[in-house]
Amino acid sequence: MQHQHLIVRWSMPITIVALLVLSFTPAKWLGWTNWFTAQVNVAIVPITHPFTIVVDTIVPTRISDPAASEREQAVIDELQRVQFELLQIRQENQRLKTQIDYYERGDAITPQLNVKQVTRPRIANLTGDLLLVRTGSIEGLSQGTVVVADAVQLLGRVARVDGRTSTVLPITAASAQPIMAAVLLNEDGSRQARCLLKPVGDGTLRGDVARPSLDENTNIRVGQEVRLQDSQWPTNAQMLLVGHIERVERNEKQPLRPSIIVRPTVDDLRRVPEVILRIPITDEAQGGTP
Repeated sequence: MQHQHLIVRWSMPITIVALLVLSFTPAKWLGWTNWFTAQVNVAIVPITHPFTIVVDTIVPTRISDPAASEREQAVIDELQRVQFELLQIRQENQRLKTQIDYYERGDAITPQLNVKQVTRPRIANLTGDLLLVRTGSIEGLSQGTVVVADAVQLLGRVARVDGRTSTVLPITAASAQPIMAAVLLNEDGSRQARCLLKPVGDGTLRGDVARPSLDENTNIRVGQEVRLQDSQWPTNAQMLLVGHIERVERNEKQPLRPSIIVRPTVDDLRRVPEVILRIPITDEAQGGTP
C-alpha cells in the first residue's frame, strides 16, 4: 500500500517535469512521440463523428430561414457590385479631370496657336527607345508631330506614322538629335542662357551652357528649368519643358561654359502609359482656305 501511495504522490510532479522538458526539446528529437499520437487517434477518431452529429443536431449551422439567407447573400452581392462600379467611376472621373488639366495647361503654353491635343495610350516599346502609340495619320498625325507627357513635358517627335499607329522617338533616346534649349535664370524667364543638349542614354541630357554675356554673376544652379528653344522644332513646341538641372559640372576646357545634366520631370519617358500629341489645326481642316 505504501508503494502505491508513493506512485500516486509523485506521478503528477514527474509528469509536469517531463512535459516541461519535452516543451524545450527540439522537434527533431521528438519523432518517437508519434507512436503515442497514433494510439490516441485510434481511441478518439471513432467517437468523433457521433459527437459531431449530436452537436450539429443541438446547435444547427443555419438558425435562420435558408431562403432568407439566400436573399441576404443576393443583397450582399449586389452591394459589392455597386461598390465596385462606384470605385471604377470615381477612378475614371479622376482620370478625365487630370486629362482636362493637362489640356488646359498645354493650351496655356501656346495660347496663340490653334493646336488640337489628342491623348492616346502607348502600346509597347519597339527596338531601342522607340514608342509605339495607338493612333496614326487617320487623326492627322504626320512625321514630326510634337509629343508631350504630363501636359508640358516635352517627350519627343513622331518618327514614323501609318494609318493607325505611330512611332515616337523620345528626346532622351540615344539616337535622338541634340536640341537647343534655354535655361531660365529667373522666375519670369526674362534672363536666359542657351545650351545645346545631347542625350546621354540614361534618361538624361547633357550640354554646355553659353552665358548670355560676359557677366560673371550668371548663376547656373541645380533645379533651374530648361525649356525648348530650337528652330528645328515646330512653333507649338517652343518653350515646352525639357526638364530641370540635376547636376552642374565644371568644364575644365571652358571655365565660362559650365556643363549641366538635365533630367525630365517624368522618371522614364519610354514608360509613360499615355502620351499627348499636339496636332496643329490648319485652315483646311477648319473648312477654310489652306
